[in-house]
Amino acid sequence: MISIRQRLLVGLLVGLTLVLGAAGFATYYQARAEVNALFDYQLQQAALALRSKNLLALAISGAVGDSESDLLVQVWDRGGGLRYVSRKAWELPFATQPGFTDLLWRDERWRLFTLYIGDRIVQVAQPARLRRQMSADIAWRNLAPFLWLLPGMALVIWFGVGAGLRPLHRLAIDLQQRQPSALEPVGMERLPVEITPLVSALNDLLARLAQTLNAQRQFIADAAHELRTPLTAVRLQAEMAQRATHAVERAATLDDLRAGLLRASHLVEQLLALARLETDPAVDRMEPVDLLALAKQVIAEYAPLADDRPLDLGLLPSVAVTVAGDPGEWRILLGNLVDNAVRYTPAGGRVDVQVQSVGKDAVLTVSDTGPGIPVAERGRVFGRFQRGAQTTAPGSGLGLAIVQRIADRHQASIDLEDAATGQGLQVTVRARAVG
Repeated sequence: MISIRQRLLVGLLVGLTLVLGAAGFATYYQARAEVNALFDYQLQQAALALRSKNLLALAISGAVGDSESDLLVQVWDRGGGLRYVSRKAWELPFATQPGFTDLLWRDERWRLFTLYIGDRIVQVAQPARLRRQMSADIAWRNLAPFLWLLPGMALVIWFGVGAGLRPLHRLAIDLQQRQPSALEPVGMERLPVEITPLVSALNDLLARLAQTLNAQRQFIADAAHELRTPLTAVRLQAEMAQRATHAVERAATLDDLRAGLLRASHLVEQLLALARLETDPAVDRMEPVDLLALAKQVIAEYAPLADDRPLDLGLLPSVAVTVAGDPGEWRILLGNLVDNAVRYTPAGGRVDVQVQSVGKDAVLTVSDTGPGIPVAERGRVFGRFQRGAQTTAPGSGLGLAIVQRIADRHQASIDLEDAATGQGLQVTVRARAVG
């Protein structure tokens, strides 16, 4: 498991170490440049000083070849003969190039300054290791205090990271101590700005979860309430079928039992559809939906039911128009509208479906010659388990609630009005066309 605390600590300490390392290198190279400039000046001044002094006297007096500075002085003639060397053990080869020279001799590097004075050539040299050693000493003296402070800085970082992560720790404790049913939003007071988006997203998740659980509880309550009556009827019809003594009576009772089972199955399907629509906040997929093709499919599906009543179910002159949405949900929407119209229209009536394109909108209408819905009741029939006062046909009162929910999810509008024939109801669904 990845630890934010460990990652922060490792990152900060590694970063601090790299910064100190870079500072050390920079300090060392800066010190080396200054030391080289200082020692080069010393070599040059030592050589220039020999122009006005007797070489032998200088050698005797020890003014050159200073053991403290580790300078080496050599005097050559123009022919390359060595006339004087301050330290026999450090004797270097003859160099003819005037000025500063870097020389590698016997596995050791030297810095050499050559000066021509009359018929003599003066060379003043110094081992390069002295310069490196002094540069390292200067860099160490500058960085040593910071290195000694490194453990203290690591400790400060440790406690600082812990203090910075404390709000996350408090949030974790708060969530751990909650009961499973406690879905209240987490308090946003005194939260660091960095974790505010996290807590806000968590609160959104809790709100959606609460909405889902409430919808599930409502579904269970509605299902228990609405299924009680049809299941009781099914049980009674089954008992009547058991007690029937004549074949005709038993057949009639079994037909009633079958019809009751179909009504209960239809109710369960509608309850499940409504529960899914209320728990999903948005459409799962957006695809082009051909409303004309969909209307033909739904009419073909409900044609046997219409013939059984009998009713005239058909498609009025329509045009092909496409909307965006979930094909399955549009299928449920139109299916519920046609199902309601077929159920509530008396025998010999008519149910018409039409698809039109009006401006930038697709318009889907389902009209019937049933009892219709009074204007005063049209607002409440979209609620769950709400049915028109004039309705006598069996039903659950969920069809229009499902239609309204699907329309809302697709930014579509629904209007209820009297049918154009003057009798019955016309339902108009309007959505933005695409393509």
